[in-house]
Amino acid sequence: MKKHTFVVVGLLLVFGFSLTFVSPVQGEVLKNAKFLSGPTGTTWYAQAAAFSGIAKNKLGMNVDVLTGSAISNPIQIERGKVQLALTFSSVLPFMTKGVVVTTIGSEAYFKEPLKKTSILCYTTTAAPVLIVDASSPYHKISDLKGKKIRFITYPPGFNARIVPDEILQAHGITHESIKQAGGKIDIVSKYAEACDLLAKGHADVISYIMAINAPAANLQELEAQKKFRILELDFKAVSQILKEMPLMVTTVKKGLHKSIEKDTTVLGDITTWIVPSDLPAETATAILDTLVKNMDTMAQVGNSEFKGFTAKELSRLYGKGTQLPLHPAALKFYKDHKAIR
Repeated sequence: MKKHTFVVVGLLLVFGFSLTFVSPVQGEVLKNAKFLSGPTGTTWYAQAAAFSGIAKNKLGMNVDVLTGSAISNPIQIERGKVQLALTFSSVLPFMTKGVVVTTIGSEAYFKEPLKKTSILCYTTTAAPVLIVDASSPYHKISDLKGKKIRFITYPPGFNARIVPDEILQAHGITHESIKQAGGKIDIVSKYAEACDLLAKGHADVISYIMAINAPAANLQELEAQKKFRILELDFKAVSQILKEMPLMVTTVKKGLHKSIEKDTTVLGDITTWIVPSDLPAETATAILDTLVKNMDTMAQVGNSEFKGFTAKELSRLYGKGTQLPLHPAALKFYKDHKAIR
């Protein structure tokens, strides 16, 4: 060993450091990661892109943002293809138990329970709602029971179908009962199609997922033609849904759209960040720590709902309903921050 090496070691020991002091997080944090989000232009893509920029600047981590969906993303995590992905909290019970939500080609989602996937955090909120024309005689979801209605929904596996179907069922209404009452179920592939059908009077009720903190373009286009109304929930029915599905009771504020003339209680489907269960603890901790310290940037670039988020908000669905476990490093992080006990 050269003389100057002994000098460096000696100085480190004198000042109470060890050679492993080189950042307990930095030396072992992944340098490259793939992050599955949603389609380009969606709030999910913006959220992932915002984190990608932060990770590059603060962690030296190159995060490649890819498009995906709430149903397919978890499978890629389970197979070890990516390191980060977004899904909805409403889908967690199905992937936890192994319940087929939809089949695409030869792929059945989720035929088997996911065993190699964990939750990192919970972020932004979307509200699955049932919408009618403001002149409709229906005000509550329970008003639909036994009525001859034309209901617009989406293919199996769409989140705009999963939660609304659960809500309907909790109120004693199914697709079959709608048909038995002389009604009709129409399936579309885009929110714009559903809104257009309602605007033209070709639908009585449409399923929709809306943001709770910003107007939706499709709903703005709808109310340019006619005002709409969100059907009210039965709280007894809601309590039954929450026993199984990790959702939140939240509020769509009066004035978010002109049609929303009063605060409306809805269920919130929460964007959930998932990771491989074997993701290094240092990486999981670094991601969470970086998120908490850069919420203003996440709010400005990704989604305004991030403003004011702390470790408490990132862990707010822990222990609710049926879901995958938290990543061990995430559990420790939240306990260290006194966000959970």
